[in-house]
Amino acid sequence: MFLTSGATALLYQVAFGKKLSTIYGATAYAVSAVLAAFMGGLALGSHLGGRYANHVKRPLFVYGVAEALVGVVCAMTPLFFDVVAGAYRALIAAMPDSLVAVTVVRAALTAAVVVVPTIAMGVTMPMLARALAGANSGDEEGAKRRLSALYAANTLGGAVGALVSAYVVLPTLGLTNTMRAAAVLNVVIGIVAMTLGRGEAAEERGQNEQDADGRAAEEVSSSSPLPEAPLLALLALASGFFVFGVEVVDTHLLALLIGNSAYAFGLMLAVFLTCLGAGASIAGVLDRRLGSAALPVALGVSAVALLASLPVLGGLTRIFLWIGGRVESWAGRELVRATVAFVALALPTLAMGLTYPLLLRRVAARADVGKRVGQLTAINTLGSIAGSLAFGYAILPKIGSETTLKAVALAFAALAVVTARRSTAGKRFAYGSALASLLTVIGLPAWDMKIMTNGANVYFAAAAPPDELVYVAEDVHGGLTSVARRGDVLTMYTNGKFQGDNGWEVTAQRSFAHFPSLFVTGYERALVVGLGTGTTLGTVEGYPFAHIDVAEISPAIVESARRFFSETNRNAFDDPRVSLVMNDGRNHLLLTPHRYDLITIELSSVWFAGSANLYSREFYELCRERLQKRGVLQQWVQLHHIHRRELAVVLRTLRQVFPHAALFVGGNQGIVVAATEPLVASRAALAAHDARSGVRDTLAGARLEDLLEKLVLSGPELDRFIAESDGAGLVSTDDNLYLEYATPKGNVLDYEASIRGVRELLQGYTTPALTARHLAP
Repeated sequence: MFLTSGATALLYQVAFGKKLSTIYGATAYAVSAVLAAFMGGLALGSHLGGRYANHVKRPLFVYGVAEALVGVVCAMTPLFFDVVAGAYRALIAAMPDSLVAVTVVRAALTAAVVVVPTIAMGVTMPMLARALAGANSGDEEGAKRRLSALYAANTLGGAVGALVSAYVVLPTLGLTNTMRAAAVLNVVIGIVAMTLGRGEAAEERGQNEQDADGRAAEEVSSSSPLPEAPLLALLALASGFFVFGVEVVDTHLLALLIGNSAYAFGLMLAVFLTCLGAGASIAGVLDRRLGSAALPVALGVSAVALLASLPVLGGLTRIFLWIGGRVESWAGRELVRATVAFVALALPTLAMGLTYPLLLRRVAARADVGKRVGQLTAINTLGSIAGSLAFGYAILPKIGSETTLKAVALAFAALAVVTARRSTAGKRFAYGSALASLLTVIGLPAWDMKIMTNGANVYFAAAAPPDELVYVAEDVHGGLTSVARRGDVLTMYTNGKFQGDNGWEVTAQRSFAHFPSLFVTGYERALVVGLGTGTTLGTVEGYPFAHIDVAEISPAIVESARRFFSETNRNAFDDPRVSLVMNDGRNHLLLTPHRYDLITIELSSVWFAGSANLYSREFYELCRERLQKRGVLQQWVQLHHIHRRELAVVLRTLRQVFPHAALFVGGNQGIVVAATEPLVASRAALAAHDARSGVRDTLAGARLEDLLEKLVLSGPELDRFIAESDGAGLVSTDDNLYLEYATPKGNVLDYEASIRGVRELLQGYTTPALTARHLAP
């Protein structure tokens, strides 16, 4: 039961996170607010469960009630998301422009949604500990074994939940039905547990007995010495802090090294939790063999294993290059990613997974086991929250992932020494591991970032190493941003994925602004979503807009665009009309009071986790709401590594919201332009724009009217392509997540062949009348 509830808890966490990202945005601040509220509820539930566990006559029955409550509330939660969105907009509109205020509102609204189920989830571990691992049986080792097994099962259940959510449940059922299916499982677990627990009452204990137990809790067991209570609490806090901190760093790193798709993140989390669960499973063996030395040995091994993983992480991209064309199927490549993730994470995560179960074993045979487990779990969870925030916002951006992992290894070594000094054994190993860790940190060669940022994981191929990396920056907002120099060309990458350059890609990125501007009639305000190199922003700046907003989530991208691409973006940041908004583009549209004459969206590939939020029906409806009556939306659509059906779904979803749409092709890129009014360019207006130096200088000698030749589909031809490419009538929504899980499968296609195939396909629907249809005097 506890394994299954671990899986459902992970499903809920993923579903809550994905749904609330469409309301709060996909920035790290928004994600952290959701995570803090979710885990804060778990900590509170663990505290309350531990506090009252010893007073409960039927703990298994109460466990069942908690599981059923989780299911009932989570089944109803999707009904309240629209209320949360409305409250969020209203509260933010009434508050000053303050990140602190926004974060508090996000956390408070999330807590209002998740407080009941997360508290109930937190209650479950202390209640099961009281029911199954207490000392009434007189079997001390059996009690320890049962409690370790509970924790391992729940953690492995989370791993199962991470895997099936990414590969089966969410792609098949969508968000709402996933939550309801998980809710059914929780209710079933609850009913079974209540049935089993109705007739089996735990022994009620008098005050004298409880007092005796309290004194016994501070004593040292003959077979397994119990550290002092403060040290126990410190280790629980430190375990949560450092293990969750390492998870933040590993997730950040593996997004660079194995992939950015929703599948890749599911794989990473599943491997991480599997290794933690494996550590919990073998903690008992370590405890029985080493006794009081088990904790310092586990901490010392964690330090050494973390450092041993650094050269492995530095060389992971070579695996993808070596495999190359040997594995061409999507399933085969996902298996490679899973293997690579396991190679990178197995040893350090398994070692880190030993500490907390060993702490639980210290209290497993105690009469007040429920209370002690509740306290340790609450402290561990609070440490996890602190670790995620500290590593994400302070440590990782300040010193980078490599130095961060070295620092964590030294921290584990220090904890090993501190613990060994309070134990009767393990001192020699602790001191030795600390010395070895220190010497390794001093002598370990630095990572070769040219290799690590080559993006080999995306298509199992990579360009030749650059002459120089002129910029590398890490943050939790945009991942790892790098700028590489090859000859005179500078190229920007995010997690190894191409974002733009000052060479051959400039024409395509300028077209992102020129194509929609053919049809723009008002020039009060424009919005650029996604900065990249800033080339599109600089092109928009050439038009006579009174105000230009640009939404970008990554500080590193902003810095690199300013420092290295000022020529291609025409120093757009110096224009007083330009306002930089450090926010998710969708969230900005949700909260802004402004209406736009042009919204232009410059994103990375659709298959990036979270990018599909800007290709859903709900997002297009939000854009329509924020556009002026004759406003125009432009969106980049990839033509490479995409199947015909997914391209048709993008276009159909757009057409459901905007009655007028056209597809341009420029520089092997697809650009969709959409509006609620007919897309008709004025020849006189285009000529006037051609005369503006800011526009003329970005056209490379062409005229704006010439760009209409790049239009390949609109009107009936567009509708015919959509109907013949996907007869099922599928539309991408925030709930079904279709594009998020379908588009990564196109990455196995050959780049040149996929572009050539799509362009030939589109040409079959193109008619000579297109230009005349969209041009008037």
